Amino acid sequence: MSSNNEKLNQQYLKWLYAIAQKDRQAFQNLYEASAGKLLAIACKLLNRQDLAEEIVQDTYIKVWHNAATYHTERGSVMTWLVSIVRNRCIDELRHQKVHHNHSNDLPLPADINPNVLETATDNDSKLYRCMDLLQGAQRQTIQLAYFYGLTHQEIMKHLEAPLGSIKSWIRRGLESLKRCVKS
Repeated sequence: MSSNNEKLNQQYLKWLYAIAQKDRQAFQNLYEASAGKLLAIACKLLNRQDLAEEIVQDTYIKVWHNAATYHTERGSVMTWLVSIVRNRCIDELRHQKVHHNHSNDLPLPADINPNVLETATDNDSKLYRCMDLLQGAQRQTIQLAYFYGLTHQEIMKHLEAPLGSIKSWIRRGLESLKRCVKS
């Protein structure tokens, strides 16, 4: 992590600890410093500004109530915030799919950019660099599974490929990522 990112994370951490003590000013400071990035991520994942705004609002409500549950060993504060937003977006996409019963309602661009989280969080994670090295079906199936939260069955339907192929592509892609991250 660069020194600027480290300083920013330390500031976020101070605010988060203060939020755990119900410090409203710290909450406002964290919100002002991070909401734009989180909104950009939610908009990218959902392709809807209104839902993205709701999810970001829900995220900060969760932060207010659960700031004390954050643990530094799980990653930076921004990584924690991004994971909350991402998980809420995935829940929303699944909810839309179930309630609208139209598989085409789920936004699935042909070339999903896995750098969305890296750029938005200034995260210099080796995982994202390794993700850029994956090609073709391995990359696409991992993106669909882990960035959009699709099941194997949903990926199979979207890509019109056999289930065995989907599972193999994901398994081989994850093995490649594991080797890359360890190197």
